[in-house]
This record gives sequence, structure tokens and C-alpha cells, in this order.
Amino acid sequence: MNEQELLKRLAVGDEAAFTAIYLQYHGGIYTYLLKFTKNPLLTEDLVHDVFLKIWEVREQLDIRSSFAAYLYRLARNAALTQLNRLTLFDAVRDEVMHRVSLGIHEPSVFNAVEQKQYEELLQRAIDHLPPQRREAFILCRQQGKSYEEAATLMNISRNTFKQHLSLAVKSIREYLLEHGSISLLMLLIAMK
Repeated sequence: MNEQELLKRLAVGDEAAFTAIYLQYHGGIYTYLLKFTKNPLLTEDLVHDVFLKIWEVREQLDIRSSFAAYLYRLARNAALTQLNRLTLFDAVRDEVMHRVSLGIHEPSVFNAVEQKQYEELLQRAIDHLPPQRREAFILCRQQGKSYEEAATLMNISRNTFKQHLSLAVKSIREYLLEHGSISLLMLLIAMK
């Protein structure tokens, strides 16, 4: 079966087509990503993330030229995103260790200006959420509603509510990582 036929079958949720694509490209994607990460475990996680993404967007895939090129570009972007996160994590960890070594590890070290910046950044992150995710986050995390109460208010199931809240928290975390300074991230860590 040719690649275009596999992609058509994948688009309608054919797991056998997905498995065939996975088996065809897994080794090459793994080798390609290993050059970026130099870490076999991280590489395997990234490979799974890439194929999970393919499965999630299977209905929207509209590959007119090369699926392989699309897949490798997706893999490269996933690797760069993960490496940027790890770099940022290392910077935050180093800053935390530096502050701890100086005896500066209480939330009180953050001044009112940093607190206000954090609150404004958090509000911008919330404002960027799709409406249902924003509502789920506000109801549960800002208004203190239980999952059941919030799901009832939104007229959705508890599981659907949990999914909206989980995606909201993930989006907010990514927004804060992308737009925040080390000090603001430190404040976020200190406030947990």
C-alpha cells in the first residue's frame, strides 16, 4: 500500500495504517532526534510525542508533497521545543540553587513589583486560553470550586471538565515559560 493510501486510512482512524507509518518511520526519526538530544531516553520520549501528535491531528493532515518532510520537520520542532524547556529548567534550577546558597529562598524575597508582574503575566496567560478552558481554570483555580461543582456550572461531564482544566494548566505553564523572566518563574515555584 502506498503512502497516500496509508495517510487516507490514517485520517479516518485506521490503527493498522498508523502502525504501518510508525514502523516505517520510527527508526529514522529516532536516529534523527538522537543527533539533537544525545540522550536515548529523551529521544524515545520525543519519538512517541511526534507520533502521538500525528495521531491527534490525523483528520487535519493534508500532506500534498512529502509526508516524510512533514514528519521530520515536526520531529525537529519537538526536539527544539524540548531542548529550550530543558535549558530554561537548568537556568531556573541554577538560580534556585544560587539563591538557596545565599540563604534567599523565602517568597518574601520577591518584591511587590515582581508579584504584580507575575499576576499580570498570569492574567495574560489566562486571557489567551480558549473560552471553555479559561472558564474551567477560573472556576476551579481562582474561585475554588470542586470539579463536580465546576462541571455542573459549565454543563459538562466531570471528565470533560478535568480535560479542559488539564489543558488550561498546561497552556498557562507554557505561556509563563515562554514569556516570563527567571525571577517570575522563581516566584511561581515559591508560590506552589
